[in-house]
Amino acid sequence: MSIQFVEEFDNASKKTAPGSKGIAFINILIVISCIIAVPFTFGTSLFGLLAVPIYAALQSIANETYRTRLFTEIQTQIIAEKEGLFNPRNNPIRRRFRSAPVYDEEPIEDTDDIDEDNLDDDFDK
Repeated sequence: MSIQFVEEFDNASKKTAPGSKGIAFINILIVISCIIAVPFTFGTSLFGLLAVPIYAALQSIANETYRTRLFTEIQTQIIAEKEGLFNPRNNPIRRRFRSAPVYDEEPIEDTDDIDEDNLDDDFDK
């Protein structure tokens, strides 16, 4: 494995999801607003603090999903490099060409006679 992939792996493990900072900011605002509102709501605003773990869990899920995507990209690059997919000279792409048509072409005859007996059938029976 090259040094480039090691550096990319280290960078990917430190990155956070783009919305992660916004969720952290929302958590801080919830805590501050709930604590400030305690005297005015007779303590019922403390129930708002129950939202903090939920948002923290969403933040964690977003970060892990983002990191997993980055790690998958790195893994795909490593596999492609091992297989030589980045060097088309070593593994030329082979294509099959057919000179025969894919399907048999048959002319459609529009002059087929309609069966007279089928016209008289009642579908309401």
